Order: sequence, then C-alpha cells, then structure tokens
Amino acid sequence: MSLTPPKQASLWRNPDFLKFWTALSTSSLGQLMTVLPLVAILVLEARPYQMAVIGGASAASGLAFGLIAGPWVDRTRRRKVLVVTDPGRAVSIASIPVSYFAFELRIEHLCVVAFINGSLGIFNEVASRAYLPSLVDRDRLLETNSRMAASDAVVEQIGFSVGGFIAQLASAISASVVQAVTFAVSGLLILTIRRPEPKPVSDKREGNIRRELIEGYRFIISHRLLRIVAISGAISAGVGGIIGGMIALFATTEIGFQPRPLGVIYGVGGISSLIGALYATRVTRKLGVGPTMTLGAIFYGLIGFLIPLAPTQIWIATVFFVLPQILGDGFAMMHNINEVSLQQAVTPEHL
Repeated sequence: MSLTPPKQASLWRNPDFLKFWTALSTSSLGQLMTVLPLVAILVLEARPYQMAVIGGASAASGLAFGLIAGPWVDRTRRRKVLVVTDPGRAVSIASIPVSYFAFELRIEHLCVVAFINGSLGIFNEVASRAYLPSLVDRDRLLETNSRMAASDAVVEQIGFSVGGFIAQLASAISASVVQAVTFAVSGLLILTIRRPEPKPVSDKREGNIRRELIEGYRFIISHRLLRIVAISGAISAGVGGIIGGMIALFATTEIGFQPRPLGVIYGVGGISSLIGALYATRVTRKLGVGPTMTLGAIFYGLIGFLIPLAPTQIWIATVFFVLPQILGDGFAMMHNINEVSLQQAVTPEHL
C-alpha cells in the first residue's frame, strides 16, 4: 500500500493546516514538560509507589474512556473537541499552583490531575487524528505526519529542557503555570481555523454508541493490519505512563540527576526524533510500511534496557541515559509516523 503522494502544492500554502500544526506543536511542548513527575518529586517528595499511582491514574483514563472516545468524537465536530480539551487540560494543570498557594497540595490531587489530563488527552488525540484528513488530502497523510513529527522532534528538544530549567531555576510549580499556558494557546489557535469540517457521519445515523463500538471493533478485528497495530498500541500505552514516572524518580533519587541536566538528556532524544521524522518517508519507500514499523518498535525497546542497567556513578549513568535517546527515539518516530498514517489511510470516515 502506498502512502506517499505525487508532487503537489506546498503545505505552507494551507493556512488552516499551519494553525493546526502550530497548535499541536504548542500542546506537545506542554505535554513534554513532565510537570507532574517534577512536582511530585521536588515539591511533595513522592515515594516510588506514589509515582506508580500517578502513572497508573493516567493509564486508568485509557481504560475508562478509550472505548467510547472514538464513537463520541464521531458524533461531533472534531474541531470542537480540540477547542474544549486543550483549555480543559490548561484548567486542570492550573489547579496545581492554585492548590499549592491557596490550600495544601497533596499526591491525591496530582493523581486526579493525571486522570483528568489523560482522559482529555485521549479525546484530543482521537479528534486530532480524525480531524487532520479534513485539512489535507488523504494521499498526503504520510508527508503531513512526517512534517508534524519533525516539529514534534524539535519541540521534544525544547520541552523536556524547558520543564527542567524552570523547575531548577524557579520551581516545579512555576513549570506547571507555563504548561497550563501552552494548552490554553493551543486551544485558541484551533479556534481560529476557518476551513469547514465535514458533518459528522454519525449525525445521519441512529445514535447508538454500543452499536458503533461493536461496528468499530469488528472492523479492527477483521482488518489484519489494524488488529496488529491495536494490540501493539495497547501494550505500549499500558506501560508507558508508569515507566515514564519511575524513570524520572530513578534518575533523581538513585543516581542524583538535577532537573535541568535531566531535561537536557531527555531533550537530546529530539535530535534523533527529528532525523527519524525527516527520513521516515525515504526509509518507508525502501523498506515498506510494515518492516519500517517493526524495525522501529524492536530497536526502541531493546535500546531502552540501558536505562535500568545504569550504574550510580552519574557520569557513566549519563551515557546509559543518553544512548537510548540518541539511538532509540528516531526509530520510534519512524514507527509512529507510519502507524498513524496507516490508521488514517485505511479507516473509513465514519469509523
């Protein structure tokens, strides 16, 4: 299956796509600031089990809303979902400094924020993936996703570093304020998009979420490619949130990294991600969609084993943390670009 288009007009001439692109990049900047782990570790001195609970709260949002997000988004304009979810995440994050200064900030509050942000993030991600084909032609999805992924890679270099720098130079609470602002800006940018969006297909059908859920899952199960992608994605999503928080705790408490250098280490992965995004189309043309996704997932997983094997000597440990960022993130990026493009290309509009 070909996901690459013939030469067409530049995407730079599509103002609504540029607004969408900028909004998602701004939102990604906020997400990558890792505010919740920083606040938990630096402000509340969270213990390992508490970090796991915060990560579990984020993962639980997927269990709670992952099933209904798709059918619900089908019933409304995707742009409206994006306009609501980003400001919603801004309010959720803003509650952290409000609680810190006006009341008493507790771990339980962070768990609630993690769950709310994770829930809104699910609807935001589903809506953004479904909304993109209404802004660009489907035969340009691989090119479009590659460009968006390239900007995300640049944002990755900035996001982790910004969160770490603010936390170390000011405070983790200050970082939460900046993160809330990024989500608010993203929502405002989406609000300025003027291109008409196709009417939701579900508007023309009897409203029955249960029937649509069954229809959607039957389609996934019956489609060999989407079935494999769904299983792989479920495994990755189930462990990603918990591992992310535990790595931050391991790095700061066991090895001794300060927030600023740790943010720089994470940001190094953005260089690899940028390279992966820039070469995703070229590699896919040579290897094919499936082999590129397989190569990306396997190599990213294998190189990640270096982090838990890191020794407590901080300079040696730095190498163990940096190598997965430099070598792994680019392969993960190529996998993700092809995964999203494949899903968008083969899925009917009403699903």
